Amino acid sequence: MNYKHLGVVGGGNMAQAIVNGAINQVVWADEICISNPHLEKLGLLRNQGVHLTTDNREAAAYGDIVLLAVKPQKIEEVLDGIDDLLVSKTVVSIVAGYSQKWLQERLPQAHIICVMPNTPLSLGKGATAITPMGDVPEKDYRFVSSMFLCAGGLFVVPAEKMNDIIPVNGSGPAFFFRIADIMAKEAVKRGIDYNMAVMMAAQTMTGAAEMLMKSGKTAEQLTREVCSPGGTTIAGLSAFEDMDIQSIFAETFRRCIDRAYELGK
Repeated sequence: MNYKHLGVVGGGNMAQAIVNGAINQVVWADEICISNPHLEKLGLLRNQGVHLTTDNREAAAYGDIVLLAVKPQKIEEVLDGIDDLLVSKTVVSIVAGYSQKWLQERLPQAHIICVMPNTPLSLGKGATAITPMGDVPEKDYRFVSSMFLCAGGLFVVPAEKMNDIIPVNGSGPAFFFRIADIMAKEAVKRGIDYNMAVMMAAQTMTGAAEMLMKSGKTAEQLTREVCSPGGTTIAGLSAFEDMDIQSIFAETFRRCIDRAYELGK
């Protein structure tokens, strides 16, 4: 357990997932204050003993470390109301598109950490990108790192690449969900139950992910190992080449990253 108090400005789903993961792992519930204009959305956190408020200033003043978890469209308005309370504090931003450089210029007397988590964090299986320590006090950086490590993997990414990583982890779950849905719907066309097919696809993704993380082999090597010469898998993969799936994903990345830059600064 750490000495730090945590203030959370913005209480959406991702903020709640982060807080739920940190409680009793990194910080006690009564050492957290979270703000949201709709307190009814935070009921489960109240039951755990987290301080709840509709006032962003109360949450910002409470925290030694302050997590910014507001929508990108709201961040400038929110900072106008709390920036005087962030002097000398470590501010952790999960706001997509708003760069560390912009935040450092907007809050020159604060220490800035930018983080890009994803929704599997709520299950303790997240993949979180974090900017390097820079001028952040070491104790604060360790505290913030621990918050995300207890809910999955943590990967240090250069500050200027935080938008570029969004398609890999931040938006990545939606891409996997879409692929699972497509696989299941194709199975339905062949007389297979949708729910069973989507669970099989999900289990296959889970197992394949474990192999990729633990085998010590590259994704390309593992792909080759599934393929038998003249077999079904290589026949299916030929469609990837014929339909140029590489270009489809390149365009997916481009649109995702471009939107991050449009949203932020």
